[in-house]
Amino acid sequence: MEFLELKNLTKIYQKDILAIDKIDLKIKDGEFLVLLGPSGCGKTTTMRMIAGLEDVTEGEIFIEGKLVNNLQPRERGVSMIFQSYAIWPHMTVFNNIAYALKIKKMSKEKINETVKKVAKMSNIEEYLNRYPSQLSGGQQQRVAVARAMAVDPKLFLMDEPLSNLDAKLRVSMRTDLKEMHKRSGATTIFVTHDQSEAMSLADRIVIMNTGTIEQIGTPNEIYHDSKTMFVADFIGSPSTNFVDVKIISKDNKLFAKNDAFELPIDDKFNDKLHGYIDKDVVFGFRPENLVLSSDEEKLFDIDVVLVEPQGSHSVIVGRLLSKQIKIVSDEVRDMKNIKTLPIKSNGIYFIFDKETEKRIC
Repeated sequence: MEFLELKNLTKIYQKDILAIDKIDLKIKDGEFLVLLGPSGCGKTTTMRMIAGLEDVTEGEIFIEGKLVNNLQPRERGVSMIFQSYAIWPHMTVFNNIAYALKIKKMSKEKINETVKKVAKMSNIEEYLNRYPSQLSGGQQQRVAVARAMAVDPKLFLMDEPLSNLDAKLRVSMRTDLKEMHKRSGATTIFVTHDQSEAMSLADRIVIMNTGTIEQIGTPNEIYHDSKTMFVADFIGSPSTNFVDVKIISKDNKLFAKNDAFELPIDDKFNDKLHGYIDKDVVFGFRPENLVLSSDEEKLFDIDVVLVEPQGSHSVIVGRLLSKQIKIVSDEVRDMKNIKTLPIKSNGIYFIFDKETEKRIC
């Protein structure tokens, strides 16, 4: 039995605004699942329906096999952490964490034990007597997490909890959240639009787009086995380069051809591409899968627009057939006076149907 299951979940606002369109999702006990997608894709709405903060228009939500559609938020055994830390400014860290436990009529000894336990897990033991105004943003976020952990929920729901932190602190908090999750073993759903956050935290990622699920998979599956152009474009920084080509056949060999290059296609794709001969498709090259080459080995030349130094590597921005192309390279070279560069493929690419935008192979 799955820990959490969504069946045909649908949300319609004001009778005609479809926010969530019949999604199905199963989440395992102890899993760290990330809902990832652009603003307005429905990820927060999905989480709020799970929490009971939004009514379900259609479909069912099961937690540990129990239908919870009609249960109040406090009856669902979930704990939610929001963008804003929502901790009481007039209470010490200790009392912020202990507040919900006192409402539950827990004994003083048990409250002390629980607060110290979650404070240790959240690495805020030394701050228990401080007020929120005396803490940094990262420390306040840890207090919010500790408070959520203290009530021992069945399910953690986190709605972009790191978005108010600066870039460096967000990275360190990712590590902290992952470590806290491992120690607690609690099932967690985390909402974000930040792909690097999703990739570093998730056991599995759910890519959402306009109220539907585009793909579900591990970070590696989402990145290396993208099922649609949307996923291939959304995941990865820089994003995937898309190039229009036509599939042609010469001497029983398939090629991808356009005005800039003619690329022989791996024979293992022949069966899947048989119906696409003499048709236009879209090739997707990840920036790291296009590499600098010699003139003899090149697949095509790009017109260099600029180079973005990133420390350990550079991002070369160029143009091919009037389209922008980005290439990640760790080769050290002076690009100041270079107007064109020879490029080749390392043999890794995606091929998409131009109409459906679904991956062919």
